[in-house]
Amino acid sequence: MRVNARLDDAHARKLDELCRRTGRSRTDVLRAAIDRYYAQEAVEPQSAADILRRNAFIGCGEADPELSRDYKKHLTESLAKKTDDHR
Repeated sequence: MRVNARLDDAHARKLDELCRRTGRSRTDVLRAAIDRYYAQEAVEPQSAADILRRNAFIGCGEADPELSRDYKKHLTESLAKKTDDHR
């Protein structure tokens, strides 16, 4: 496929600089740029839970099974104890 693209001066200078530095043609530099951009965008975004699970963070600790429901009560008790310990 043939592509005709308009570049502003700044992007044209960047393209020419990349060609000069790498010794590659404009076509080769643009192909490489498309390949890199495609690889970056083709990756499925992961949820925070997926990242935590993959890094063995989920399930690594021990606590009250209802902590996610009762966390405010536990936090209040913990802070009260800490305050009492410093008096």
